[in-house]
Amino acid sequence: MNDTLDHALRDLDPAVTPADLDANIDPKARALLARVVATDPMQAPAPSTSSPRLLTTRRITAVGAGVAAGITAALLLLPGVFGGGSAMAAWTATPHAVIGDRAADAQEKCLDNAQDTAKRTTGRELGFRPLVTEGRGPWTLVYVNDDSSHLAEITCLLHDGDLVGSTGSTPGPDAQPLPPVPATSARADLGAVMSTSEESVRVVTGRVGANVVGLELSTEAKGSVSATVTGGYFAAWWPDAPTTEQRENTSPRGGVKSVTAILQDGSRRSVSLEELTGRTSAQLNTSATGGSTRD
Repeated sequence: MNDTLDHALRDLDPAVTPADLDANIDPKARALLARVVATDPMQAPAPSTSSPRLLTTRRITAVGAGVAAGITAALLLLPGVFGGGSAMAAWTATPHAVIGDRAADAQEKCLDNAQDTAKRTTGRELGFRPLVTEGRGPWTLVYVNDDSSHLAEITCLLHDGDLVGSTGSTPGPDAQPLPPVPATSARADLGAVMSTSEESVRVVTGRVGANVVGLELSTEAKGSVSATVTGGYFAAWWPDAPTTEQRENTSPRGGVKSVTAILQDGSRRSVSLEELTGRTSAQLNTSATGGSTRD
């Protein structure tokens, strides 16, 4: 294990990491890393109906750190990978189009990452295709999925053309086909977050009904955030303060307060979080569990 990764892993949770821990020789640390790299979401525990963040087996990949973990709503990233406050200050609540070579390069990198993840987690290639490519400041988000009834999906974040992180899910063996989305509604899971000790990034992707042409998310951290909507899907992301597993477990709404759908006729319709996620109010107000690679 190199020194950079050693320090990055220590920095993820200083509250529980002993100061004298040497990840090169500590048996539990080395066992943890081995489990993280080898984790197969196909063998993940069945989700509890009271844990909305565990509805799907999240596939999280840390590009900078070179490790992967089959965990929910947490991503092992090197501190500073997002570029710090100055880079995040260039983020915009309204996305801009990414076209030409920049779009093609970002999509290629995300598709390569998605196929690598699929091979590692399912043992086979999946028919990923790029659905959303959007820019916010120097950042490019690419959302790809396989357009299947069970929907394997990966979202990639690039900074100045460099892939810095990705998050997504692959369906387990008992996954049920996704129900259709009503024409004026949207469907999504909440809770995907990539975090370092300095900052975090929240990502929401999902499906929209045939009459939906826009989506606005009211977020706790950044207020109103406009999603990119195209081809029946949407994607949005925003920066937030650094977070921990415990904090995420007590906030299963994923930093989202409300959602508004913009329809083809120009009218606006409120989409409740219950409608968006398919969860009850009780489930949305119940602390989640799990999502950790720690013992």
